[in-house]
Amino acid sequence: MGLTLRPNEFIRFLEEKGYRFVRAKGGSHHIYSNGRNSVPLPIHGGKDYNEDFIRTVLRETGIHKNELLVYLKRN
Repeated sequence: MGLTLRPNEFIRFLEEKGYRFVRAKGGSHHIYSNGRNSVPLPIHGGKDYNEDFIRTVLRETGIHKNELLVYLKRN
C-alpha cells in the first residue's frame, strides 16, 4: 500500500464500514466497535497512522485493504 492516513480520515472509513465510537480510553485512545469487534485507535495530535498500523487495524476488523483503496479513490 505505502500510505499514511490522518486519524479523522481513517475513522470516517471505519464509520462507513459500520464502526461507531464507543468510548475514550485514557484520553489518547478512542474505542470503535461494530457490535462484534472493537478496535482502539490512538489520537495523538497531528500524527498520521502509518501503513503497519493501518494493516493491523484492517486485519483485526476483517476489512480487506482493497476496500480502503476503493474508499480513498472515491474521496
